[in-house]
Amino acid sequence: MPRRVKYPPSLKRYVNSHGLSDKLRSIVQLLGDDAEDVITWSTTEAKRRIEEGVVEKNTPLGKIIYDIIGAEAAIRLVQQNDARGRITTKAEVKQKTGQKAEMPVLYREAGLRHPQEARNLRHNMFHEAFVKWVNKVFPDVETSVPKTGFGSGLTPDLMITHHDPEWTISVEYKGYRSITLLSESELLKGLRYQAAYGTAWLITTTNKTVRSLYSGTLRSEELVKNGIPRLQMITQRKAYTAEQRENRGIARKGIMHLEKHRGDRLGCKLISAEDLIESCKAGRPLKGLAITNGFEYVDLLKSEGLNKEAENVLRVMKSPTHSLYSDTVTSVRLIE
Repeated sequence: MPRRVKYPPSLKRYVNSHGLSDKLRSIVQLLGDDAEDVITWSTTEAKRRIEEGVVEKNTPLGKIIYDIIGAEAAIRLVQQNDARGRITTKAEVKQKTGQKAEMPVLYREAGLRHPQEARNLRHNMFHEAFVKWVNKVFPDVETSVPKTGFGSGLTPDLMITHHDPEWTISVEYKGYRSITLLSESELLKGLRYQAAYGTAWLITTTNKTVRSLYSGTLRSEELVKNGIPRLQMITQRKAYTAEQRENRGIARKGIMHLEKHRGDRLGCKLISAEDLIESCKAGRPLKGLAITNGFEYVDLLKSEGLNKEAENVLRVMKSPTHSLYSDTVTSVRLIE
């Protein structure tokens, strides 16, 4: 337990007036024996921020000190949990420090890499590679990344739009490890995009898909019926590694998605990516859902001379989450 700490009057006034005494005790406990040194430094830093106009005018000195020591306590919480092999959640940071944290950023400040950042890097490697492929194959199209809730409450990862003649394709990425199952849940999502936009393309980095179990017309009722038991089996397996835990988490989310759409009555034709590409070149995209797995996607990239991009996708397929790194692709969440 840290020794008794002497608080500056401005910090005491702020904490007492906002009912933050319990939070302050929690922060001091996380800071440990050097809590008083951190508070002293934070007081000096807070005054500097006021003098240099870094903070909004009229912000109480006590609030600035409190936020600075809370941010430091959040970093130490992440480091302490990591030393015990635990993931720190946003809720835990809020509970123990009062801070609203962007977890990948907080992990980086703590000198660590958050699993979410690795997922973001996977997604963005995937995105950059695919957009380059699109621009080579369809040089006269526009690509856009829809905002949340774009059209019909659905948010594809990419929209491809051609103006003369007019056609649109919605594209969904799944940047999974090659051993992760692309299940009926993802196929149902593709089905929903197809219903909203006419043509949908589901592209994944995994090779383990349920696509081969279906042909002709996909129906949402069949996907729900088959998908829930399959994903339940995955959630019931023991998870010893971070990879296995991630797969169980993906399976749980898949079950929730299938349950949510159990009453839907959707159907569409399952088409090949080759037929879709040719139909787009002819100016009349086929109506339906195309699904491309990892090695097929790599072959698409290589066929257009995008060898470096293909290698990045192979890294997504093969590299463990904790070792994935890129000097050129930055997480969009971190940029925001």
